Amino acid sequence: MSPSRNDTENIAKSVAELTREYAERGYFPSASIRVFDREHTLYQSVLGDVAPDTVYDVASLTKIAVATIALILMEKGFFRLQDEIADCLPLLRKDTLLRERLSGVTLERLLTHTSGIVDWYPFYTESGDFYQALHTALSRCGPVEGMVYSDLNFMLLGKAIESAAGMPLDRCLQKLLTAPLDLGKISYLPNPLWDIAPSSYGNPIEEAMCAERGFSYSGWRSHEPVRGGVNDGNAFYFFGGVAGSAGIFAEPLAYQRLCQFHMNTDSPLMLAAQQERAPGRGLGWQMGPMYPDGCGHTGFTGTSVYFSRKLNIGAVAFTNRLFYQKPNPNPTNDFRRALHETLASICKPD
Repeated sequence: MSPSRNDTENIAKSVAELTREYAERGYFPSASIRVFDREHTLYQSVLGDVAPDTVYDVASLTKIAVATIALILMEKGFFRLQDEIADCLPLLRKDTLLRERLSGVTLERLLTHTSGIVDWYPFYTESGDFYQALHTALSRCGPVEGMVYSDLNFMLLGKAIESAAGMPLDRCLQKLLTAPLDLGKISYLPNPLWDIAPSSYGNPIEEAMCAERGFSYSGWRSHEPVRGGVNDGNAFYFFGGVAGSAGIFAEPLAYQRLCQFHMNTDSPLMLAAQQERAPGRGLGWQMGPMYPDGCGHTGFTGTSVYFSRKLNIGAVAFTNRLFYQKPNPNPTNDFRRALHETLASICKPD
């Protein structure tokens, strides 16, 4: 059942007020918001120096697209949830440390962030290829317990997708997702003719992360506006813009259509992906208080998606929260949670 006309009017009024309030409080300089049900756009607005089709660096929302590609390949029989990553990438077995550390790590454990792999590692501080850098990362960082969100899980998943499909990840995105689902403007290595929102002034946060963890790197971008080059350090400096963990640029409509695909699917595997399989995690999707009666994901640059099949409501919120010359102290999850809770409260039956 679609939201009523009164609900739609309440959504428009409430979301407009909420977005304006958080922008005025300095949470982000620009925002592009879309609210939708399974079939329709219920509300759309922009704030700041952007247009409805402005493209954003979606950061870790890349993982939602990559997870969907992985699930599509599973449905086509290319690999299975319980396949070990070392079976998908035989080069891993040729390295004793990687073979031992990744023994028993399945594609499901990568998707649910229960692989035991460290949360983050700056691959660009190492020489050699991906496997050599991964060896160094896992030799320096011991196993972790439980659910630990890690970009390295999706770097490996991206490599497994490329191996199974026999083509680069950016081509997989276009052939397996963008074209079949008619997503619109979504791509790795975005077209420079697109209107692209700037994401930040260089990589000051990542520079600080490296310094805090004792890593040295001399190739940092200058602290000038980053526009069209992926913000994430590993994706930009090491992977050349195309990684399973980050790198995608998209207009908000593309992620609305991707969410609507998941809202409408009757695929058992896609539906299982939306259920909690590890603490706060489905297959790519995140669950918890920030996603009432549903699931979603966030991106470091200030992007997020949310939908609830139960309530028949979803939202894409793209902001560029890092585009301040001084660090932004405001926790973006405050806005995301308020947005999702507002929509859920309007759409819940009396």
